[in-house]
Amino acid sequence: MHAKSLVAALFSSLTLVAGLSAADTPAGAQPATTATGYFDATPITGTPLGDAKFSFVDAADPAVAPIAKAGFDEITHVGGLMINQVGQALVSDDLGTMVSVMHLKNLALPKAVAGKPSITAIKRTSLMIRDPHNKPDAADAAALASIHQQLMDNEKPDAMLVQKIERPNLPTEWRVYRPIAASKTCLACHGDPKTFKPEVKAALDRLYPEDKATDYSAQEWRGVIRVSLAEAAKK
Repeated sequence: MHAKSLVAALFSSLTLVAGLSAADTPAGAQPATTATGYFDATPITGTPLGDAKFSFVDAADPAVAPIAKAGFDEITHVGGLMINQVGQALVSDDLGTMVSVMHLKNLALPKAVAGKPSITAIKRTSLMIRDPHNKPDAADAAALASIHQQLMDNEKPDAMLVQKIERPNLPTEWRVYRPIAASKTCLACHGDPKTFKPEVKAALDRLYPEDKATDYSAQEWRGVIRVSLAEAAKK
């Protein structure tokens, strides 16, 4: 069950991540907490990460800042692409087909640049999943829980969260998260299903029979975009 009235009010000035500026970047990430209330008192969990260990880190730490900035900037870019794609879909003569490729499903990762952190994965996830491939893992769930708890406490959510993921005998994975909210145009596919165009409803029913990403209001928290990064190779 959505906490709609509270979430919509707190996101009155946010549509997608493109509306977040670098000036919104917090000095550091907040620790995750186990939140309840978004669903009927069900704890927020995710797919287990096995022997991986994750922790939130300070984005302002000089050792972390280049990674945080690279992730933040890439999410801004991806958010802009998503907005443009939604706009193009709404004027398409075949909106039902567009549903199957929406949200940059075929997005290529940017090429690595020598001396800079490289982007290894881009993901969208939420508490209300449409595509099962976007289901959060345990680290994603901790980020979602942190943002959710801030909203439930009537706090402005962090504009960015940074995690460090450590696995035995593997390079460190860094994750940068930024919250996104539903714009008015998103409601064509994420609002009240009774208002969907027949071809949209048919496509969603066929592609995502267990879809939970509906009944959103404009400017309501939608989830996060997450960018995974590897440290720049040492010279």
